[in-house]
Amino acid sequence: MEMPEVIPVCYCGNLAKLNTYWSNNNPGRRFFGCKKFDSGFRKPCQFFSWFGPPLMPHSRIMLLDLLRKVRTLE
Repeated sequence: MEMPEVIPVCYCGNLAKLNTYWSNNNPGRRFFGCKKFDSGFRKPCQFFSWFGPPLMPHSRIMLLDLLRKVRTLE
């Protein structure tokens, strides 16, 4: 897994956290976000930046199919 050379700083002044999207639109796509995002803080800074390019269409289809199969097994 490719690691970033530089970790961005969010609007709060903290190092951003590397996360992974698992939505149908961006399965497996990584992004940097504020570490306060989606953690119950009332006013996260909303920092967001993609890490790496989007998946190629064929890879996206394969990953979505695998995710569907895993969810069915769960």
